[in-house]
This record gives sequence, structure tokens and C-alpha cells, in this order.
Amino acid sequence: MRTAALAVLATLLVAFGLAAPFDSHTGGPWAVTVLAQDRQPAASTKPKLVVLISVDQMRGDYIDRFQHQWSKGLKRLVAEGAWFRQADFPYYNTVTCSGHASISTGTVPAVHGMVLNQWWERDNSRLVSCTDDDDAQLISYGGPVKGVGNSARNLMTTTLSDEMRIQSLAPRVVSISLKARSAINLGGHHPDAVIWLDEATGEWVTSTAFGQTTTPLFADYITKHPLRSEMGRVWDRSLPTDRYLYDGSAQGRQKTALVSKDFPHIVKGDGTEIAGAFTDAWESSPYSDAYLAGLAGAALDALKLGRGPGIDYLAISFSALDKVGHDFGQDSHEVQDVLIRLDRELGLLLDKLDRDVGKGTYVLGLTADHGVAPVPERVKAQGFDAGRINTATMGRQIDDVLVRELGPGAFRTRVIYNDIYFNTGVYAKLLQNATAMDAVIQTVLKTPGVARVYKKGELSAADPFTRASFLSHYDGRSGDLKMLGRPYWITSSSTSTHGTGHRYDTRVPMILFGAGVRKGEYLQPAMPIDLAPTLGFLSGVMLPDAMGRVLTEALVPR
Repeated sequence: MRTAALAVLATLLVAFGLAAPFDSHTGGPWAVTVLAQDRQPAASTKPKLVVLISVDQMRGDYIDRFQHQWSKGLKRLVAEGAWFRQADFPYYNTVTCSGHASISTGTVPAVHGMVLNQWWERDNSRLVSCTDDDDAQLISYGGPVKGVGNSARNLMTTTLSDEMRIQSLAPRVVSISLKARSAINLGGHHPDAVIWLDEATGEWVTSTAFGQTTTPLFADYITKHPLRSEMGRVWDRSLPTDRYLYDGSAQGRQKTALVSKDFPHIVKGDGTEIAGAFTDAWESSPYSDAYLAGLAGAALDALKLGRGPGIDYLAISFSALDKVGHDFGQDSHEVQDVLIRLDRELGLLLDKLDRDVGKGTYVLGLTADHGVAPVPERVKAQGFDAGRINTATMGRQIDDVLVRELGPGAFRTRVIYNDIYFNTGVYAKLLQNATAMDAVIQTVLKTPGVARVYKKGELSAADPFTRASFLSHYDGRSGDLKMLGRPYWITSSSTSTHGTGHRYDTRVPMILFGAGVRKGEYLQPAMPIDLAPTLGFLSGVMLPDAMGRVLTEALVPR
């Protein structure tokens, strides 16, 4: 698989000119527009700490829409940082695992291999999560946990933190999130401390892939701040109602993790355990972000990050916005309030970094793993084409076609986001039977909301219609067919979701802040895969498979 990934990388470099920057949607090289881009700046003083922050599901336009509600950390990052206003992921499958792996490696799923949160493993006929590892075991900070272990085994290249270690910067590497796929992909193959929440049990965990025991600093924090103490907390708006945009409509709202569909929300389960309903509700509240910020502060204190002999690395993926966006939709008061509270948490974090590490001695990058679609029912109510693509029905209809065209068999076609998976051997038969293949494709095209369908062999980096899908494809993990939906059609029963190449999914915030960064608003196209190469450049590190570029226009020459 590694050889295949390198072949893909070589194809991309040829297609777009050797490592030339390219527009994330057209693929064409774009002319430099800022004088600072015309030369490679001399390396400025290296930072003592690299901080990489992902705000899960933060759309790029949230800054324009909601920054009037902010007064602390987010406001400071926008005002004092380098804000890239046209940052897009260049690939199609805009989901959490793909996004975090792309951010940390500076490349795309076609190279790093993290194509989806889950994919169909044909040989074993099972659905696997991107960080699943049968050879690893979970290590709990509390009660017993079960299930498959997690690791970065499926990540087919190195991350920024990996390269900091390989290239002898002697970093202490810490990565924190609610989600394994976020914490692990940001932390890389060999972090010193990585932690996430096991949703099934409500326990904080790590894995034997990263060590044989828990990290004392996290154990101490968790003991002092037990999740059970969060049960029963009330979440209400932080600001007067008239400070929020939109009417907070519940139109199109599906089942939510919280008890009520409107403010105030109560974070509680059945009172007997921290798993199940409580864990789901707590993750869907801003209190989970505050807890992650607390873990980060504990790591800064206990390890004295940024005050050692090397360049340290701290990654945090704040997950609450994603849970809330799925439940309430992108224009909800809940989404706005999560950002208002995150603004305050980031303000405290920046103050701590200034005080403990030193202002101007650390560098921070902030972005998101993907955006989110508008709620389709609300779009449709305005008279526009929108809806939900029923992938379960599509899969059954494809199986009916396969039985008719190929004869009886247990086909079990799987549709995961935009990827259509056949059982081993079925796709090869379809390639030999044009009538059967056409019947399958026509069945998919007749599904409401579907715009195009491509066979995996038709994907090309040079084709503007299939390029984004090509960048998402990793053979053996991706589907045999790729389905492209029309705008405002989603493949989920949640209130809203993401996972396409439409702008509302690909465009995310991207901000550089701190040591060596020239503040300002930057309007030229950029990509989140530019962050790792840029942070690496500032740290004196090169990433071997990076497709992103160094954002020279936002760096201060020494």
C-alpha cells in the first residue's frame, strides 16, 4: 500500500507541476499575489512549542458570521494571527478521520490512507474504524473497557510530530480529543501522551500501541475532575438571546443526544452510570470542550511543555461543535453558543501560553477537519432542491440488480458516505459485464439526490469532475464506485452532516499565530494541508510526503 501511495503522490506532482501550489478546487497553479510569496523567507527563531488545534466541524464562514459574539481567544487569533479566508480541503471525503490525518501529515487520503471514519474490509467482510488495531488493547483511566484497540497503524505516512522526533528535535508530544480518530491522527505514531474518551463506557482511555500504562498527569486530572460530577449540569445561552443570529428553528431537527431540543439543555443520563446517554449528552455540550482544555492545561503544567531542551508539540481537537452541528444544524443557537464558550476557553489557553511559555516563543495553527451542510429541510422549505440520499435503500436496490444480472448470491453491497463497496470478486465480474455494470450505475443515478457516479478506474487527478474523488481514493480501503451528490443533499439521518466536496464541507478556518507569523487577512487560496509544512518549516522540519506548501506570505523573515 505504501508503494501505491507514493505512486499517487508522484502522479499528483506531475499533474500539477512539481510541488507547485494549486487552487484547491480547480487544481490549476495560481499566481502569487503578495510580495512575501516571491521569496523563501530566512528561518526565524524557532518556536519552543508547536500548538495544533482542530475545531471539529467549524465551517469557514463561521468567523464572518459569528465573530461579533467573541471577545477572547477566537477573537484574538483572528485579530492578531494570519487568517486565510479561502482555505479548502482539496479532496471529496470530508470526514473527521480524513481531515485530522490530512492536517497533521500535510497530504491527502490518497497518500495517507485514512479515507473515511470507517470503511468496509472486504477480506474479512466487516466494517472497521480508521484507527482500529486488533493487535492493540485499550488502557482505561477508570473502570474496565472492552472492544478493539486503537493505533496509527493505518496511517500510511508520518505526521508533523513524528518528523519532529525523527529529525532530532527531542519533542514531548501530547494529543487530546474526545475521539480516537482525532487524537491519534494529530498525535502520530509515537506520541508521549495521547488520550480520548471511550464512548461505550464513558471512560478516558489510551492504547497499548502508545505505552503500557496511563499517563500520570491525565490520571491525576481525571481523579480530581470525575465525569460523574458533570451529570445534571444545565446548558443555557451564554449571551442574551438577541445577540444570536437566526431564529433557532427546529425545522428538520432529528433526534438529539440532549434531553430537550431547545435551551436550556440538561446534561444527564439515567443517574446510574457515566456511559450511554450521559456520555452522548455530555459530548454534545460545551462542557466537553472545557474538559479538553483542562487536560491541555494539565499537560502544559506537568510536562512544562515549551520549556524543555527541544521543540514540544501539543495537539487538541475540540469535538463538541461536531456533535452539536450534527444534532442542531449549522445556524442553530447551540452551534453559536459552543463557539462563544470555546472562544473563552481559547482565551484562557492563550493567556496561559503567554504566561508560562512566553509570548512570541510558541506558534499555533488552528483549523477544522471539515465543514457541514445546511439542514436540507430548511433549504427545501425555501424552494430549493435539497434532501436526503437513502443509502440503505440504494444498497438493497443494487443487490437486487446484481441478483438479476449476475445470478443468486449474498452480495451485501455497502454504501458508506459516497463510496459503494462490493464483496470480493463482484466488481471484477461487473467490469467483464458491461450490461450489468450499466444497470448498477443507472440504479444509483436514479436515486434522488445523486448527480454522478464513477468507477474507481475513471478517477483522475487531471479531470476536474473526478479530481477530488481521486484524492480521496486509496485502493483496498475505498469503494469500487464513487457517488457524487447534488448540493444540499446529505447521506445521513442526523439533522445535518458533511462528507462531500461541496464548499460548505471543504471550506474551513485556517489561522497561524505566534512566533514567526505575519498577522493579516490573506485572500489567496490555501489548504489545511499547508499547516503542517508551514509549522514544520518554522520548526526546521521537512515532511516527506507533504503536498501542502509553506505559507511563506504569512511568515516574517528574520
